[in-house]
Amino acid sequence: MKAPRSPAGDDSAHPDVPASRRRPRRAWRKRGQAHRHLAQLHEVGQLLCASEGVAASFPALVDRLSRWLPVRVALLLEGVDASGVPVPERPCLMAWHSSVGMESPPSQAVAHAASAYAYLVGLERVTLQGRDVIEGVFKAEPARVPGVVTLPLVAKEGVLGVLHVESVGLGEDGLVLLDAVANLLAVALPKEHVLRREVRRRERAEALFFQAQEAVRWRDELLTVVSHDIKTPLLAVRMNAEMILNAGTAPEKEHRRRRYLENIVLAEQQMSSLIGNLLDRARLRGMPIPLTLQPLPVDALLAQSLEVLRPLALEKGQVLTVAQAPELPPVLADRERILQVLANLVSNAIKFTPPGGVIEVRARLVEGAKVCVFVKDSGPGIPAEDAPHLFERFWRASHSPGRGTGLGLSIAWSLVAAHGGTLNVESHEGQGSTFSFTLPVALP
Repeated sequence: MKAPRSPAGDDSAHPDVPASRRRPRRAWRKRGQAHRHLAQLHEVGQLLCASEGVAASFPALVDRLSRWLPVRVALLLEGVDASGVPVPERPCLMAWHSSVGMESPPSQAVAHAASAYAYLVGLERVTLQGRDVIEGVFKAEPARVPGVVTLPLVAKEGVLGVLHVESVGLGEDGLVLLDAVANLLAVALPKEHVLRREVRRRERAEALFFQAQEAVRWRDELLTVVSHDIKTPLLAVRMNAEMILNAGTAPEKEHRRRRYLENIVLAEQQMSSLIGNLLDRARLRGMPIPLTLQPLPVDALLAQSLEVLRPLALEKGQVLTVAQAPELPPVLADRERILQVLANLVSNAIKFTPPGGVIEVRARLVEGAKVCVFVKDSGPGIPAEDAPHLFERFWRASHSPGRGTGLGLSIAWSLVAAHGGTLNVESHEGQGSTFSFTLPVALP
């Protein structure tokens, strides 16, 4: 009569069963467990390879583990920063927990994991970083809590971090599986760290490349603006010098020579100020230039700008006038910048107005506590199709005389905007053009 089989199907419970029959069954069970572990580790490896990183795959990885093992809390502490640089004293925390409705893992579990991490990496104390961290400094202490397993993630570089798991009823097979998962993490983390460092190096290289491109752009802009705006005062210097030579040495013309010399000095001051301001702008790399705002009388401002440019109008036989307005309140503006705006607008008017034409500069008070300055010419006017492009950088009309750079009106528009004002134009073909810009009134 055959001996009855044990409930578990294990013949080892019956002493009458020969040992030669018991060993194959035990080996078969171990082989089945090994196959299951290999399949589970294959899933874990695929998950780590398919994701964008360990941080992205960790919740899904522990979800898989929780199907196979009674895991309640799992914490991964990684001793590197976001760029892959080792910072063992400030490990990054990644957390998973099975409690429904709980947004963060238990603080006690985090404290145990941090203390065990410090103990395993050989530090006296550590602080945590990450989304689920708790504030504080954690001293090194080995984990001696029932149901808690802390496994170091060891690579060639040393201890990279720890895998901290809280579980209930974890058997020997579960410990073997956890140890294998920790080994896979220890292989995946160094590769991810290298990738992070490479990404950061490329980002820095790209940032340096863009900075170099920006520096080149600002150099080119500096050269173009200087070459444009310095032409007007240089031309004024030449014209005044020629008038001094033509005036001769007669004593009755001494006052003219003195006025021409004063104009040359003013033009030189404008050039020096222009170059200095543009160099400041180049150093600031695109940041707005701080304006030296001060109350300025409008009449004096207009008279000074026109005095330097008057010889250019006289050379073309033009009439350049300024309408006095002593009743206007002073404006709050940067003197050199507004002189630059007026120089661009008036020199443009002189350029486009034919010989014998009239150019008038005047100012009046407008609504909103602002003073509006007008530069009116009797030139040919601006075609309607060109008007929308007047203030664009480097734009020039196809019929424009001379070889301008297309920067003057763009620069003037930017400087007026920096003062909080607006630059506008009103023009009709055959009836001349009027450019106007506003400046704020200086409050008493």
